Amino acid sequence: MRNSSLTYLKTAAKIAVAIGLIAWIVQRGALDPKALKIAFDPMAFLLLGGLAFGQVLANNARWLFLLRGQGFETTLKRTLPLSLMGLFFNYAMPGSVGGDIIKGYYLAQDHPEQKLAAGVSVFMDRLIGFFVMVFSGSLAILMFRDRLDHDPRLVAIGTGTLLVTFAFICVLAFSLSRRLQAPLRWMSKWLEKVPGHRILEDIYRAMHSYRYRTKELWLALALSVLNQVLLIFFFYIAADLLGEGHIPLSVFWFCIPIGLVAQAVPVTPAGVGVGQAVFYFLFEAALEQPTQVGTVGITLIQIFQFMLGLVGAFFYLRRGKRKSPLGGAVANDEAINIDARTN
Repeated sequence: MRNSSLTYLKTAAKIAVAIGLIAWIVQRGALDPKALKIAFDPMAFLLLGGLAFGQVLANNARWLFLLRGQGFETTLKRTLPLSLMGLFFNYAMPGSVGGDIIKGYYLAQDHPEQKLAAGVSVFMDRLIGFFVMVFSGSLAILMFRDRLDHDPRLVAIGTGTLLVTFAFICVLAFSLSRRLQAPLRWMSKWLEKVPGHRILEDIYRAMHSYRYRTKELWLALALSVLNQVLLIFFFYIAADLLGEGHIPLSVFWFCIPIGLVAQAVPVTPAGVGVGQAVFYFLFEAALEQPTQVGTVGITLIQIFQFMLGLVGAFFYLRRGKRKSPLGGAVANDEAINIDARTN
């Protein structure tokens, strides 16, 4: 009972933070609610909605290829409902379960003999998506360094992004390289003292197995790049509808991946509020002038993803009386959910 009350209090606090951040941004004039009407012109709605759905499809296809790399014989028809369900729970159940946990739970339920592989596929899906985000941001930093030099805060963010990218390259290298297994074997006698080391070893072996499924791995990386392109195009269209189509593409290329990385931290439900604050800062700092492109763009993508998540709610209800993870089997309030909404 106490744990349940604490969970509800944490959820309420996260929602309060989200509301407070959005109210602060609106009060500063950085987000005019009336500006959101641009997306509800029929043609704009179809275009932006199509791009948002294209993101979901790209992310789902990435996960599908990674599942096949783990030996799952599954199809788009089976995985897309799980992806949409995950999208719904990103918004509907903050603080209790994340969309990735929902996806992994139901996949493991459908394939009880491959529970570990199901979890590894979800983890690799997030890892690759996150890696492409920071790598894309790093490329923009290196190619357009002159656009950051005017603001020490942007320089600090850029330096941090490069370091995170390097760390991800190391993780992927140790996970996939056969030659780098030698130092890991040397460290194994110390790793055996770590609680849960057998589970960590099983996860590492499952991740390493992708070394022999390079086709699926490269396709997953390509789909992550496609996802980034679709999202940048979404923001660019929103900027054009706002009358700010003059913004250089390099600004979008830098701000969007960095903003998505910051938004991924589970401070508020689905990054609502945090995303608005981060994109508000990044776009105004990069352009050195007031703009609503960042705040309107991220708000619109959240709106479209929430609407797509409602389709996921339908699929969730269709599963009927199957055991739900909300009953406590897979609740993890502190799970970091770099969810399907961005990566």
